[in-house]
Parts: sequence; structure tokens; C-alpha cells
Amino acid sequence: MMSLVSIIMPAYNAEKTIEKSIISIQNQTYGRWELLVTDDNSTDATRSIVLELAKSDKRIKYFPNKGKSGAWSARNNSIKVAEGEYIAFLDSDDTWLPQKLTLQISEMKAKNVNASHSSYYRVSDTGKVIGIKKASKLVSLNDMLKKNCIGNLTGIYNAKALGKFYQQEVGHEDYAMWLEVLISTDSVGIEQPMANYLVTSNSLSSNKFKAALWHFNLLRKHKKVSAFSIWYYFCCYIVSSIKSRV
Repeated sequence: MMSLVSIIMPAYNAEKTIEKSIISIQNQTYGRWELLVTDDNSTDATRSIVLELAKSDKRIKYFPNKGKSGAWSARNNSIKVAEGEYIAFLDSDDTWLPQKLTLQISEMKAKNVNASHSSYYRVSDTGKVIGIKKASKLVSLNDMLKKNCIGNLTGIYNAKALGKFYQQEVGHEDYAMWLEVLISTDSVGIEQPMANYLVTSNSLSSNKFKAALWHFNLLRKHKKVSAFSIWYYFCCYIVSSIKSRV
């Protein structure tokens, strides 16, 4: 029998995009999943859209956020009730390609690792591809300390083997979580793009200075980073950021 995958989706005022995101999950060639949508106090039609889709697909489950407001908190609310052997992530404005779960889970088993990620397209709000974020074939903790190598919308980890990982209100919360995951396992990459990331004018990734500060603070607090290596890893991050913009 296929292992169950728990898909974590936070949502806030996502009425324009969430149906498309959910349909991309329903179109997966891997059919044994549960979608755990936690609504972070939306004031639009997000709730009614999710509940309508759930009427005809019992794999879709809706929850109001019981914690502090924020995507990290909404994700944690879903993670708490996740029952799957694997945990994957998709935000309510992004989408997956149909073979994503099938290919990544197959590759994890073939390479005997407990996490996986993939390349992904960067798309505009009109659906136009404006770039590709390429995935490394294998990402270790050392790689991840130098730069963020895992797009959260592509990441999957084996919760049965590693336990559950929760996010914190630190800025770059998904990056901080993947640092914790990679203490216990490498992550195998799928070079073919398996997801679409919606780029908006207010995307956190567009604020490079703020992202750099978050990265530095995470390095400073990480238990696997010594005081002597903080600046090495931070310089690697800056160089990588500059290269990505050239």
C-alpha cells in the first residue's frame, strides 16, 4: 500500500488562488494523501471554497488557525494533526506538477534518504514562467547553511523516520525548519521542475536585505554553527545571493 502523505497548506484571503492550488494536488499521480488546510482568519471566501471542494473529496480537511496569526503558525496547526508517514508543503498560491509526489517519494526510497526537494518554476500572476530555481542533486546540512537550497513548496520529509518538525516565528521560518530536518538526513533533489512558485511584489524573497538579516540571525543561533564559522557561512550566503541576481 502507498504511504500516506500529509500536505500542509496555510491560507489567508486566498480566494483567488487556492482552488487552483488544491486542484494541482488532486491531479497528482500519487493518490494517497491528505490535504490539511489551516485558514489563518481569512475574511474572504477562502473557507467556503475549501469546504465546497472537500464535499466531493474527503482527503481535503479544513481547520481554523488555533494559534498566533501567521503562516508558520497555520502550518504548525496542520502539522499537529498530520497522520502521514511523509509531510509535504504547498502554500495556497502555488501549484504542483502532476508527478511531483510520485517522483520524489520514489527517489527518496531509491537513495535511502528521508527528505527530498525539486527544482521549481517562478511564475507571474498571469502564469508566465519568469525563471527556474534549479535544485541540487543532493543537499546536506553544510550546503543548507551556506544558502537556502530547498524551496518549501517542493520539500518532503519522512515524519515516521525523523519525527515532526515545527516552524517558529523567526522570519525565514521554512528555512529554519529545513535546517533542523537536515541535521538527521540529506535531501535528494529532482532536477526537473515539479512546482510553480507565484512571485508577487510583496514576496519575502524580493526583500534581499531583510532576508540576509534573517539568515545571519539563524546562523548565530543554530546549534551546529560555531562562533568561528558564522561569518564563513554568511559570506557564502551573500556570494550566492549576488550570483543569483547577476
